[in-house]
Amino acid sequence: MALVLVLALLVRALIVSGSDHAVMLEHVQQHEKEQRNGEQSWVDMSALLFTLLDYWKIWLCTGLFVFLFWNMWRSLKRKQHEEGGQQEQQEREEQVEEVEREEQQEQVEQEEQLERVEEVEQEDQVEHVEQEEQEEREDQGEHVEQEEQEEREDQGEQVQQEEQVEEVEREDEEDEYFYHSALTRYIARRAWKKMQGKATKCVLVEELMRDLLQTYTFVYSNSFYPVLQPAIGVGSAFEGWSPCEEDIVYRLLVPIKAPHGHVFHPELGEEGEVLARNSRIRVELVCMCTREQQLGDVLCFLHHSEEELSQNQQPSLLQTLCTGSYLDVQKTAAWFNKQVPRTWRLTHRAHRYGLKVLPSSRSCKLQVTDTSSGEKVHVELLFGVQQGNLDIFLSSQNAEAVFTPSTTWPQSCAVAERKYFEYVARTAGPNSCHLVCLRLFAHILVGMGFSSYTIKTLLLHLLAIIPLEDWRRRHFLSRLENLLQYLQYCLNDKLLNHFLLGNATMPDEVVLPQAFQTASPLNLFQHLEQDPDAHSRALRDFKELKDRLFRLLLFGR
Repeated sequence: MALVLVLALLVRALIVSGSDHAVMLEHVQQHEKEQRNGEQSWVDMSALLFTLLDYWKIWLCTGLFVFLFWNMWRSLKRKQHEEGGQQEQQEREEQVEEVEREEQQEQVEQEEQLERVEEVEQEDQVEHVEQEEQEEREDQGEHVEQEEQEEREDQGEQVQQEEQVEEVEREDEEDEYFYHSALTRYIARRAWKKMQGKATKCVLVEELMRDLLQTYTFVYSNSFYPVLQPAIGVGSAFEGWSPCEEDIVYRLLVPIKAPHGHVFHPELGEEGEVLARNSRIRVELVCMCTREQQLGDVLCFLHHSEEELSQNQQPSLLQTLCTGSYLDVQKTAAWFNKQVPRTWRLTHRAHRYGLKVLPSSRSCKLQVTDTSSGEKVHVELLFGVQQGNLDIFLSSQNAEAVFTPSTTWPQSCAVAERKYFEYVARTAGPNSCHLVCLRLFAHILVGMGFSSYTIKTLLLHLLAIIPLEDWRRRHFLSRLENLLQYLQYCLNDKLLNHFLLGNATMPDEVVLPQAFQTASPLNLFQHLEQDPDAHSRALRDFKELKDRLFRLLLFGR
């Protein structure tokens, strides 16, 4: 339609141009006449030029017509090409779909054929088995029936065993799920953080007591009082499992040796008693004539009269700190407590730390106060006589009995136990959870019938039973459960053996008497056998202990 319109316009333009051309010719002829006649002015030349310009309209219309025709021809060609491409693509897609349908159909037919073959094979196999069984029954008769019955019984037992194994595996899977669940990790992380050991003042306490004892040794070097050796830290603080900083009592064992002119003879008490509770320290005088002749600073107690000795020399240890021929614990503690304030004032730390002696009959209890911050630390010094070169001491600590005579020095394994903890720490590494477990139980045992030494003994046994690589932090909850189970087992059997007695697997770092390794175990729960009421109370305490542990793990308190 547009093309027709354009053609009509062009025809009209040509007609108009033709008429104009005729008019123009007339004007040209007239102009020539006028020019020949010389009557027309030169100004009419512009009108002639405008008339000639009308020829350009013809060329413009012709060019426009050509351009429009060429553009329409290109559009038609492009449209035909696009329609042809779409048709080809549609044909290719239809061919691909048809090929895929054929492949799927072939695959389904193959699967159906395989299933039919398997069904036939299974049917043949079943028929073959049935035929063989029938032949066997016919051949063997009653004997076969008996064997089948036995076989069924064996299969029943096997099935039962398999069910038991599956049940154990399910329990293991449940345990594994429990110990690796997010909730369990959160509980273990919170309990671990709560019971994580805080920085103690063990190093500071050891330095302060070293200054005190060195000053004492310097002041009383020529006396006939016991010679004090460097203190050894013992107990929960130095073993690393004290439950909380504010309740820590830093205990140190101060080995003592006999002064010159004297000798100590440990007497281990009743014969056959391995861990002596009633041991004593007998003091004897020895000859000092050689020293008297060489140095001339002493008189021999054995070879001079009492009158001469009393006038020229201090009294002997037998006259000051002994009851009869035995070293008296209470006299020794009272004498040392009396000398501490004077000795402390001579130390170079006296200006910074105040020291107060607290009442005690068998040890020296001190309260050390930081004068700048007012912080207080409690220290207890125990006295002990080493048994040969062993890690066993006769100490001034109280025995388990209600009344301990003043001349009784019970045998102590505190130094040996600390050395064993140091051995475990070196072997197990810094990520071991044994101290955190012990610290947690010591925290919840407050106010209960179980002593911290009972839980400590349980842990020592488990450390010897369970490989140290299984005491990593990820085993924290498992080891807590093991401690509870072991305690329950010991309570039911009324049996908990002392760790160091009858134990032949101690490391070389811990030096024990030969009699300890070959001795019969010592039952720490022997009182539960003798007293049924005590056993009932222990079982109730165990239930309370378990409840406290669960509350602490679940609720954090």
